[in-house]
Formats: sequence, C-alpha cells, structure tokens
Amino acid sequence: MKYQSAVVVLVVISGAIGLGVVFGQTSPSIDQTTSADEPQYINPRIHDYGKVVKLAKATQQPRNGSKIVIDITKGGDPDKLNSAIEKVCRFVNIYAGAGMEPAKVDIAVVLHGDTTLAVLKDDAYSSQFKTEGNPNLKCLSELQKVGVKVYVCGQSLIGKGAKPSDVSEQAEVAVSALTALVNLQSDGYAYIPLGK
Repeated sequence: MKYQSAVVVLVVISGAIGLGVVFGQTSPSIDQTTSADEPQYINPRIHDYGKVVKLAKATQQPRNGSKIVIDITKGGDPDKLNSAIEKVCRFVNIYAGAGMEPAKVDIAVVLHGDTTLAVLKDDAYSSQFKTEGNPNLKCLSELQKVGVKVYVCGQSLIGKGAKPSDVSEQAEVAVSALTALVNLQSDGYAYIPLGK
C-alpha cells in the first residue's frame, strides 16, 4: 500500500511540474492550433494580463464551480507590476478558456508579507516607495472587474506603516491574513500559496 501511494504522489508532482512549464510559457502545447513549434497564447477573460495556451485535449481540465484562495506574500521591484498578482490573471484566463470549455471559478486573493503595500492608492504607494504611482492598480482593477476578491492583511498593513484609508478601492482590509485564509478555506476555497 505504501508503494502505491508513492507512485501516485510522483505522478501528481510530475503533472504539477508540467503545468508549471505551461504557466511559465516556456514550452509548446500539444493542443495548440498553429504550428508544432509555436504555442498560441490567448487572453480569454483578462485581455492585458495572464496569457495562457489552450489545451483542450489535456487531462485535469478546469472544473466548473471551483473555489480558490491565493495566498500572496511575494514582493518585488516597487516600480513594476508584482508578478504574483499578474499570475492571478493567468488563473482567471485558465478557467475562462485554456481548457476544453470555460468553467466558472470563484477566486479570492489574500495579500500580506512583502506584498502588503501593493494595494495602496497611488499617493500612499508613491510616498512609501518614491515611485510615480502604483504599478499594480491597473491589474488589480482588471481582477476586480471579473469578480476576484482581494483582501489585504490589516496587521501587516499597520505594521508596515500604512493605514486602512491608504488602501485602494480594489482591495478590502481584513483583520488579518490568518483570519481571511482560515475563513475562506472553511468556506470551501482550495489554498494556493504564491510566496517567494
């Protein structure tokens, strides 16, 4: 019995690595509609971010009614869009058109750690990082338009010298990342960490 479990884990890990390659857009798709050498990328729901490859014949297709909570702690260059936030757009586009058919998905995002201040209004962000505005707001607006809920940890926010009133309209302040993650998982959301 232990031997069979190990085989299943190995298969799942191998599949995850394969998906990571597709997400990273480094490998051509067997289902692509152009040539065998060039994958065809699409942006079915969020047009400016998160391009994906349609894989209609692949296994583990997106399931209708899925619920995902994405835990983001990854920071980055304050002058550029946070890559983990942009990856959420890819998740939206995967469910919207990367599979055989579109599937409904509910996505929530919880920001804390090094990504806490990514949701600040332009003036508050510029004051914190000496930039010309917040490069994350356009992407966060696109996520908001398609129904993605974004929560920021109130404890991290205060700890990093910001106030709830500094947070842009694209996010809501939660008491803490801990409570948001526990509540959402209790509500049936699958946990996906996007850390360093």
